[in-house]
Parts: sequence; C-alpha cells; structure tokens
Amino acid sequence: MEWDDAGEIEKMIKKTAQDQRLPPNLPPDDFNNLPDKPGVYYFYNQAKKVIYVGKAINLKKRVASHFSGNNINPQRQHFLRDIHGISFEVCATELMALLLECTEIKKLWPTYNRALKRFEAKFGIYQYEARNGYKYLAIGKVSKFQICLHEFSSLYEGTNILRSLAERFEIDHRFCKYSKSEEGEFFQNNNPQSLPDVIMHNAQIDNAIDFLLNNRPTFAIIDKGRSKEEKSCIWIENGHFYGMGYIPSDISIQDPLEAKNYTEPYKSNQYIEQLIFSYAEKNPRKVFFNKPLLNQN
Repeated sequence: MEWDDAGEIEKMIKKTAQDQRLPPNLPPDDFNNLPDKPGVYYFYNQAKKVIYVGKAINLKKRVASHFSGNNINPQRQHFLRDIHGISFEVCATELMALLLECTEIKKLWPTYNRALKRFEAKFGIYQYEARNGYKYLAIGKVSKFQICLHEFSSLYEGTNILRSLAERFEIDHRFCKYSKSEEGEFFQNNNPQSLPDVIMHNAQIDNAIDFLLNNRPTFAIIDKGRSKEEKSCIWIENGHFYGMGYIPSDISIQDPLEAKNYTEPYKSNQYIEQLIFSYAEKNPRKVFFNKPLLNQN
C-alpha cells in the first residue's frame, strides 16, 4: 500500500473498473473498439470459432451487458472464459441488425445461441385430393415427410390466410380444414347431391394455390443508412426476403429492380419474413414499390 503511489490497488478492487468487467481472455481493445451504433457482434473462442452472435441497438452497451452483473453460476463463468475475441458489423437500423443476426445464427450455428436455434415454422397450408376427386386445402403441422404450400409460425396466422383465400376464390368451406389432429381426417365423405361441380371446384382450388405461390408481395423497405451518404434497403420478392444493402443518397431510384441491384442476397426463413411484414405494417411510409395483394395478417 505504501508503494502504491498511483493508486493501482484501489483501481483493481473497484467494482466498476473496466478490467474487472471484461472476460479474462478477451483483449481489451476488442471491447474498446466497439462503436455506439446498431449492428451485430460475434464472440470467438480460442480456436477463432464463432461461439455467439447477437444484435444490438448500441453495440458497446449491449456487449458490456454480457459482462456485468453478479451472476456467478458455472454456465455463465464458462461462457465468459470461452470468449477470446470480438468482431462486429455495423448496421443502419435495428431491423437490419435483427435480420443479419438471424441469418448468421442459421449459417454459423454458434454454441451459445439457443433461442433462435429452436425456432421452426410450426404450421403450413397443404393441398390434398380425396378419392372422389375433390381437392382440399388444409392447415396442419409442418412435417418433414410432407411438402406444404406455405409455412406459418402459428395456427392463427395460417387460418387467416386460408380464410382469405376461401373468400377471394369462393371455395366451399367444407373443403377448407383449419386444423389437423390425425392423418386422414381431412377427407370426409359428403353427400354427392350437395357437393359443387368437381371441375369448377378444383379450378377454384388451383387458382387459390397459384395466387398464394405467385402473387405474394414484392416491395422494398427504404430507411436511413449508416451515414448521410447512403440509404438502407431491404428487398422482399414474392413474399420472401431476398436481401439487403445500401443505396447512395444521391441516386434516385425509379425502377424497383434498381433497388434490388443494391442488395446482397441472404437466406430467408419464415421467422425473418414475419419480422419484415410486421415492421412494414407498422411503418408503411418506409415501404416502396408495393402492390396490393393477399392480406398478410
């Protein structure tokens, strides 16, 4: 204590000291270089493998939150000891950071990411044909042994889409099944005298399927960029997330395909599309080149 003229001992035992907050194997510069901007961050282990991916509105604050607190359970301590490096990618908006996080977790499959790993679409719209030649549309649980027309995260969402299709194409409600408990329950025998003409009915089903698959909305979400010199763009094509990127601010986009050309393709999934459609519904002024199609809700 007598020799400690610079007060180093006091700094070391101070609870808010920067060195105490950081994991033991993390180079301090990796943390100090984090910006106060939205983006995605990556934790690496000693073998330089990504072990965790996260998104943030403020990268530095979010990463610091991993290292703060008094939780000393073994699982957390092992996680902190396993962090040997950090990298990051700045994004223009929180939505872009969230989309990048989702795609990176699916691509890298990090050890410590669990929540998004578990997400899988639970329900889908299926097409069946009964022995009497009538086609049915049905909502059922997603199965690896059956190919569905479109996937949904909830029975409620799928039911609304199927009802919209039935109403638009005047499909007899008896041929729309909104739940599935046991295989084969979709097709029940009906009184032939009360059934619609089979050719006309099946044409209505085919038209509904064609509409569902080929008339999904195509649009762009244009928002602020990472700087004043650019704008951000998220591109949706036929109802599926195509990609995202940045457009120089001095370029005026008239043709929708011009906006698409500035985006980098990413793999999509139903969860990502749900996030985008929800955002577009809440922020209609940021949606461009949209065409009125089937209601997504």
